Amino acid sequence: MRLTMIMLRRLSLSCVCRATLIASLVFFSLAAVAGENPVRYLRFDEVQETLRLNADSGLPGSEIQQSEAWDAWIRAQDAEVRGRVDRGIEDSISNLILYGTSFTSLPRVESVESAASESGDLAPATVARIHALATALPSGAKNERVRFVRDFLERKRIARDSVEQYFAENLRRFVAEQAAYQKKLQDAAKDAEPSAVYLARGTLFEARGLSVDTSLLPNFALEETLRAMIRKGALKTGTTHRIAVVGPGLDFTDKRDGYDFYPLQTLQPFAVLEMVARLGLGKAEEVRVVCMDLNSAVVAHVQKLAERGRAGRPYTVQLPRDPRAQWSPEAISYWKNFGDILGSPVKPLPVPATLGGVVVRAVAIGPQFTAHVEMYNANIVAQTVDLPPGQGFDLVVATNVLVYYDRFQQALAMANIARMLDRGGIFLANNVLPSQHTGGLEYLGRRTTPFTPSGAYGDDVLVYRRR
Repeated sequence: MRLTMIMLRRLSLSCVCRATLIASLVFFSLAAVAGENPVRYLRFDEVQETLRLNADSGLPGSEIQQSEAWDAWIRAQDAEVRGRVDRGIEDSISNLILYGTSFTSLPRVESVESAASESGDLAPATVARIHALATALPSGAKNERVRFVRDFLERKRIARDSVEQYFAENLRRFVAEQAAYQKKLQDAAKDAEPSAVYLARGTLFEARGLSVDTSLLPNFALEETLRAMIRKGALKTGTTHRIAVVGPGLDFTDKRDGYDFYPLQTLQPFAVLEMVARLGLGKAEEVRVVCMDLNSAVVAHVQKLAERGRAGRPYTVQLPRDPRAQWSPEAISYWKNFGDILGSPVKPLPVPATLGGVVVRAVAIGPQFTAHVEMYNANIVAQTVDLPPGQGFDLVVATNVLVYYDRFQQALAMANIARMLDRGGIFLANNVLPSQHTGGLEYLGRRTTPFTPSGAYGDDVLVYRRR
């Protein structure tokens, strides 16, 4: 019996290695076809329609009429956007201070609003957690997030004796910005136009730091939207061969849940691949997955997981859920079944006592799926990826990404995405986008997916199709 089990394990490992090798060969052949670096800046001739449609917007860049001016502006634009990455990291550090449990046993701060007074005075609990994180930095080599913070501070050249002051000033800014966002939405709610709040949300973070944080449930909304499209005949099964994930993100310390008791992870590349397979849109083993992000930490993480996959090593993700959040039965079912196609259940990490009744699933995603994930360092507003003829994407998703840009920048991103989509390809986003966009994208509609029975918490997914 023991010999039989050993032989079965060896056979299973052999099958996985063979599948991984095939995936690796596919990956490298595609990379060779596309060239070593297919990422480049958008050219003037490629944005003529977008410039014309937005000429009267008054937004930066929309007035450009010459190729030379465009080439200079788009590069400066890229540098400006990338300069917002560090402020996004500072926001993530603030969330870590407020909600993290990996570096301290202190109670979590209840909310951003309770972290400081309107005058900017930090609450005692906030000050205590600032001190806890600062104290953890020298000895936090085994804590990935603490190590990330330490490396960031060193890069910013923040002196050790100034760390707590830096954290405090950053938190005051963070709290003030959150209050300003809420006021903007409240003011929009008073508008006579019913869509004012929805429109305000569309560019809510256009000046904010670019956050890396990500979570599971937006993918549930994407899957429900694709399911509805198939049901209505707007999308046919077996038609998806190449998908792109714009801004896959990293689960650092999400502003809604703030969990940090497991390693950094990314979910969306596998969530999208799995929904394509689950809905019969394509075969998981054959679908090409391309990710684009301008955050170097995200780029490095995805590249590393793909390298591990090509070495035959699985990628384990932790899936926490707080029962007090009162998810809908459908959302819970999505959580329970996530990873069923791409991986297998494994023992999850223990939940810290301070998190009460939080429950966790863990899934080891097979290397045959992680091995063929491609990652490009690209700014979707300023840069495009050249694809071989006939190899355009069939599905592009961009959730919680375009909300960080103004209307003209969003229109540029839409034109860029249309350029990379194959004819009939689908583009999904979860924030309102400008109507002054390329005619190459046909707006099909919007679908709301509630995450709770009351509908108080959910996501809107907008659907476009490449003409």
